[in-house]
Amino acid sequence: MTNEEDARIKRDNSLCTFLATNAAAFKGDIAFEAIVTKTTSDYAATVLAATAAETDNKGYSLEKVHAKEAACLLASQLCASSQVKLDLLGNVIVSSSLNSTVTFYSQATDVQSASRMQNVLDIMETNLAIITVGYLTEVQLSDFQTKINTFKGLSGTTTSVNSSSPITTKALIAAIKTGAANVVTVKKLAKKYPIINPPFYAGLLMACKIPPIVVRHTPVNITVTDAITKAPIENVKGTLSKTVELGLSTSTGIIPYSNVSAGTAISTYKLTGYMTGVQTVKIKRGVTNSFAFAMVAGTMTEEMDEAITAKVKAFLDAEVSKKVAKAAKAKASRAAKA
Repeated sequence: MTNEEDARIKRDNSLCTFLATNAAAFKGDIAFEAIVTKTTSDYAATVLAATAAETDNKGYSLEKVHAKEAACLLASQLCASSQVKLDLLGNVIVSSSLNSTVTFYSQATDVQSASRMQNVLDIMETNLAIITVGYLTEVQLSDFQTKINTFKGLSGTTTSVNSSSPITTKALIAAIKTGAANVVTVKKLAKKYPIINPPFYAGLLMACKIPPIVVRHTPVNITVTDAITKAPIENVKGTLSKTVELGLSTSTGIIPYSNVSAGTAISTYKLTGYMTGVQTVKIKRGVTNSFAFAMVAGTMTEEMDEAITAKVKAFLDAEVSKKVAKAAKAKASRAAKA
């Protein structure tokens, strides 16, 4: 399931919850009650389709992704608060043993992430007496432990996504499209309510909105091979402009990245005895992206290194220029509407 599909399902859940809570507002409105019944029934079908697709998507659990995000965010928050108090006490040793950076936990493998979070939890628990209430409490630590246990207890991983079968995938997509069509109908039949019940109408429109689609945990796997022998190459150092992760190829020649933003990116591949490689890749949101690169044996000269550095810089500068131009266009558009 992609991040966009997940967001649309969350929207449908929000809408059904709102309609159930505010049933009195449209009681007796036969047409509206009919679409509410259909929307509720179709949402239930969507949930079943999503469950089937995720179960079929062996090795991957979207629920585990969400659990990891929740635990990592809390780890960052509690560590930051604890460090404030420890720094005030001048306890540099304990303070430096904590880490308040979310990516320290979220960009690690699932096993490593859980281990890091459990480690800082144990440190905070041991030093709870000196950190004191106001900065950290037993209740917060208990909640943190629960989130870690939930994350560890879920099956699958947050990065190793294998394609589910076309049947379950198509069923989920069809169910989501049905839900989207229901939202359109709901909004059409609700056009009388701005006049007779403005608060209900305002709440309904909010419930019909798709929540922000957060681009996180989009995995990218790049397979590096020898251009002549076609054999996988180990220990190739890789960079990818859409992530801060530093890549290193495994024994199977794969450079894995777990947290990449969507869009066009530039990657480099470097290993002694081979010509440094550069390629641009287009990363799709919310799915596993797989690419390949064949390295040519040879020795890099200083001029070659400079040329690659200049190429990467030109790409990054162009990306920045695009963002600036896009922001300026959006600003101009807002000004024109004002």
